[in-house]
Amino acid sequence: MAKLHHLCLLLLLAGHVPALTATPEGLRVRQYPPSVSVMRGETATLSCHFKVESLKYGVQWFKMKSEKQLIPKSSRQFVVEKNQTSSLVITEVALEDSGWYYCEVNVLQKDPEWGNGTELLILAPPSAPKIYLQIPPDPQTGQWALFCLTGGYHPSKLTLTWTYQSAAANIDHLSVTNCTLPAINPHGNLSEHPADGAQLSSDWLVNSMPASHPKCFQVMDSNSQEVFLFSVFFLPHRESLETGITFTCGVQDHPAMTTALTASFTWDAYPNELIAHLNIVKLCFLSAMTVVFLLEAIKHFCVQGE
Repeated sequence: MAKLHHLCLLLLLAGHVPALTATPEGLRVRQYPPSVSVMRGETATLSCHFKVESLKYGVQWFKMKSEKQLIPKSSRQFVVEKNQTSSLVITEVALEDSGWYYCEVNVLQKDPEWGNGTELLILAPPSAPKIYLQIPPDPQTGQWALFCLTGGYHPSKLTLTWTYQSAAANIDHLSVTNCTLPAINPHGNLSEHPADGAQLSSDWLVNSMPASHPKCFQVMDSNSQEVFLFSVFFLPHRESLETGITFTCGVQDHPAMTTALTASFTWDAYPNELIAHLNIVKLCFLSAMTVVFLLEAIKHFCVQGE
């Protein structure tokens, strides 16, 4: 009876043995947690836990791209080992640090064993949105529009919304389309392929999209590799749009954000008045250019006279 009691006790203790145990070859590796999210500019720590019976072992860290790349030691990346745990520390993380990292434990005269991998996710919040008034080449007969721009975010997961309000005007006839990343419908109103180095020129915005359907576009700066999202809101014909309408663009639903970001634009002048102001600005600009040209001509003439 005493032997039976002793056997039951051994079985009970065996059920509480940690899952991380040595294999018959004397090695077991595990990376935990499977993913780590860190804000851009902060410090990331990736852990590799292993159980090894031999004292002759080594640990290396790799980043998996098209092929495994050894992580070199530097002032920004270093490894700390303690109690059969290896920690890869990356300071001042940048977007290019995102990816899958693996630890490899090598024991003398045995095959190396890899961990299950840790995905490093770098979070970068979107910039505060900005609203711009899109002026057509012909202000009298062209299509006026607003577009909202935000950028610098990572990953590409956010929502851009348009809202409007007016105490005096009836504007229920305006149509609003929101943008969501990633695109839920591949045939929706979000461009699937960013255009490298895209220029946001007024002619391109006005002439490349049908005015009856607001659209969202994602573009990438080829120099900084930053991604930008902008949404174009086409205004109705000026005869049907009252003044005093406030349009608000909001950015939300990003994993690096805790509160929504907004920007507003108030249509507080009749188009005719605005056109008149634009004409005055244009005349002032032409006058200034004329003065600059005359000064350069006089300077050139004086130099030749000497």
